[in-house]
Amino acid sequence: MIDTLLCNIIKNQIPTKKCAVLLSGGVDSLSVALAAHNVGKEVIAYSFHLEGNESYDFKTAQKFSEQMGWTFKPTIVPTDNLEEDWHTLVKMGCKKKTHFECVFPFLYVYPNITEEYILTGWGADGYFGVSKKAQMRYGSEKGNKRYKDFFKNTPHNIKTFDEARDIYFLPDNSAGLKWHNKVVELFDKKHITPYLHSTVKDYFYGFNWEQLNKPEQKHHIRNAFPELLNFGKIRKHTNLHLGAGVDKLFESLLNNSKVNYNNRKRMMDVSKDWYKKEFKI
Repeated sequence: MIDTLLCNIIKNQIPTKKCAVLLSGGVDSLSVALAAHNVGKEVIAYSFHLEGNESYDFKTAQKFSEQMGWTFKPTIVPTDNLEEDWHTLVKMGCKKKTHFECVFPFLYVYPNITEEYILTGWGADGYFGVSKKAQMRYGSEKGNKRYKDFFKNTPHNIKTFDEARDIYFLPDNSAGLKWHNKVVELFDKKHITPYLHSTVKDYFYGFNWEQLNKPEQKHHIRNAFPELLNFGKIRKHTNLHLGAGVDKLFESLLNNSKVNYNNRKRMMDVSKDWYKKEFKI
């Protein structure tokens, strides 16, 4: 079912033969690449790693692309220009720590992309409740009892699974999509996000947390594409910036007095400082 939905969206939204795919080692981006392949698109796979650190995601994307016969174009993201990149991200309006970290690599990936249409698996995580908090709140009885009891005793904080998903897809959330799209516009590209399409939303909102995550996380997607099953082990959810080590790289800015001018202990506070300074909040 989900494979048909993805294929139809891609056919309707990408008129060109070639399409770029931002490929990671997770099922979300791999599935949209497979859907594009299945409708006859020539997939050009782009992936990145930080200089000197070939991540699991990068290696998986490369191996999968080779297996499928796709053109694979790597980007090595430099790590010695971080202060200047930080100010670029500030000017783009990045607000949260995750916004800075999720958008940063694509400042270097997008200049390498020659195709007009860029396909991503952006948004798929929002349907499954993959965060630790979501698993504890909506998962099985094996969840953390103390955490569950806390929410049981504070009903005003309880959100239904659908309400939590609606919050995820708000413009200022959704893993920095709003800011990612500013990079897209900067390089005059078209960003295609099949997992944000209304037909896909309607499909996944028809399942509760356990139905989506058991017997295996994202099994609806995994089972829809035989290539994913045949490839072997594909990692469970890992945030893009964490898997690539971007969070660790940005921690180094805590030692940069020009960036961390308030001598903060956490990058989340540094991010807030700059957002308030830039937009005079």
